[in-house]
Amino acid sequence: MRALRTWRDGHADRRSAQFPYEVVTRHVQRSGKHHLSAQVIEQLVDARRDLAAQDDLLTRFLDCLLDKHDGTYRYDTYLSLPVLRDLVTGPAAVLSPMELAGLLVADVLRFEVEALHGRHDLLPDGRPSVRTVRKRIRHGLGHLYRHGTPSPTRRDWNPEQPEQADEILAALPSSGVPLVRARLAMTVHPVHVLHDEYMFIRILQSYETVFTGLVGSAAEALHRLRAADVAGAAGCLADAATALERAGLLFTLLATMDPSAFRHFRDFTEGASAIQSEYYKRFELTCGTPPGERLSSPAFGSVPVVLEEARHGRDTITRAYLDIRRSNPEMLPALDTALARLERAHQRWKSTHHSLATRMLGDASGSGYTAGVPYLKDCLDNRLFWGIGTDLTTAEVRHADLT
Repeated sequence: MRALRTWRDGHADRRSAQFPYEVVTRHVQRSGKHHLSAQVIEQLVDARRDLAAQDDLLTRFLDCLLDKHDGTYRYDTYLSLPVLRDLVTGPAAVLSPMELAGLLVADVLRFEVEALHGRHDLLPDGRPSVRTVRKRIRHGLGHLYRHGTPSPTRRDWNPEQPEQADEILAALPSSGVPLVRARLAMTVHPVHVLHDEYMFIRILQSYETVFTGLVGSAAEALHRLRAADVAGAAGCLADAATALERAGLLFTLLATMDPSAFRHFRDFTEGASAIQSEYYKRFELTCGTPPGERLSSPAFGSVPVVLEEARHGRDTITRAYLDIRRSNPEMLPALDTALARLERAHQRWKSTHHSLATRMLGDASGSGYTAGVPYLKDCLDNRLFWGIGTDLTTAEVRHADLT
């Protein structure tokens, strides 16, 4: 409250750069977004009214923070994606999606080690055991090493030992860009104060960053196919498969969550669900127009903008493949291999997701107003490139008939 009042009273122009983003974020991490006091909410609403219309970053930040108050709470605001995403998209991007995904995982490990040694008091409830922290460090570092972070010679970490804790912290990748550090410091707004929600938010942010990269890889593959560069397209699809394969390994980190803690903070996340992931649907749509049943499911109903694009028809990798199969079938073997690998990676990712949800949720319903685990089980039948067989959507049959 003092920081907000100082900002409002001490600066005539009250620029965004002077707004106490990190102070506000740390307050949320000590109280939970769902449990913010009326006084704090009032101060934030006043700040948005006074300045946010003139400042895009502050608008996005406060819209995410006040989503429950505004009645606009959903997956992207829960994860602060409007604040994070322009680090990797658009003309002002400063990182690749995979770089940001790695930094998010590194931040999880930093949070765990520092909490273990009492170096912060954030999300103080339900601290994990030392054994669990060891697991998280092992899985997290293994994931980062597969992304190119240099591996220390040590294999069995004991993060409870101060010298090893410092060694782990020194080994973690970090950004030298002040903008990146600032965005990371302002983008974890838990609904509760249970320790494991920090990791939950960061891993989901990492997945969303990977999906953003998958959209780019799929779009580039499509562009190369239309330019008759099958080898280049196969390379883009291989990159996408690698990203999805590595991202799937993050489920081992999520599997260390305490199911009871997860179910508790999840009580306050109703309305924010991964079913609302826009970039996952954009990736799916770039691969091929989903069948009618999928388009009419809650998955696409949750992202009406993407659903509208799908209904109006757009070019897809599946359509481009069908064109090549009709005109230059000799070019298909390398492409078939890349498509099959991406399809397998996608199926493996969904299967692991389903297994983890079964363990964590049991019979509970989904937070996106779905049946939860049964819904995920039904999704296992979805295929990215189902239209390459004989079952084509009307739009893809029409396109094939015209070529």
